[in-house]
Amino acid sequence: MTTSHQDLTKEARAILVEKGFKEDQIYEDFGFMDYRIDVVGWSADKKIAIECGYSDSKKLKDLEKFFDEVICLPTENYSLSLTSETRVLEPYERPYQEKLVGIKLLLAKDDDVLIEIPLSTKGLSRNQLEDEMSSFEEQSNRFSKLFDALSHETRLRMMKNLLVDEDQTVTFAEFMRDLDLNPKLVWENARKLTEGGFLKKTGRGEYSFSEFGESGFMMMSLALRRVMEALEELENI
Repeated sequence: MTTSHQDLTKEARAILVEKGFKEDQIYEDFGFMDYRIDVVGWSADKKIAIECGYSDSKKLKDLEKFFDEVICLPTENYSLSLTSETRVLEPYERPYQEKLVGIKLLLAKDDDVLIEIPLSTKGLSRNQLEDEMSSFEEQSNRFSKLFDALSHETRLRMMKNLLVDEDQTVTFAEFMRDLDLNPKLVWENARKLTEGGFLKKTGRGEYSFSEFGESGFMMMSLALRRVMEALEELENI
């Protein structure tokens, strides 16, 4: 059974208590330099850092320069070896995060790359990562509407019906007839899809894709599914 991060954190605290630290001298998610350390014991006499699970060797070496002892608590996929004052992880196999290093998502038109996105944080500097996360937070309301719009089977069926329609225009009555829906369900779900930016009204009781709608739906259904399948295959390599 895989040891959870919470279990490892409890074990780390117990180790620090055994080493003489008081509860108010033990800190979780401790910020140090550019790192976050899972658990730290900090007193006037000694300083010990404990990582719960995988930690890369560069981080361990940097911490070893400052802390009296650096400890790694392994999950079931790792073994321990003792070198100097640092217990270092030696993985039986590469951690999944390491497999993602160098892998990128590309959005291209013909031979021109429009967007290039790394799938590992190691492909981004700290400043780049903070900028990306800040931008994501600023647009959180938009993303919430996007995901909410496609979070129901009825709305997915409506989008599929529109996608396969010859002129990609479906009337209110056709949604009712083709999907066996009552007027209330069509109205409520069409409103959700419109608010999410996928649909627009093109006439009295007619709906078609918005400018974003078709490409957005393809990205969040077909593309996302393919990416998830590829990542699952990579995890098993």
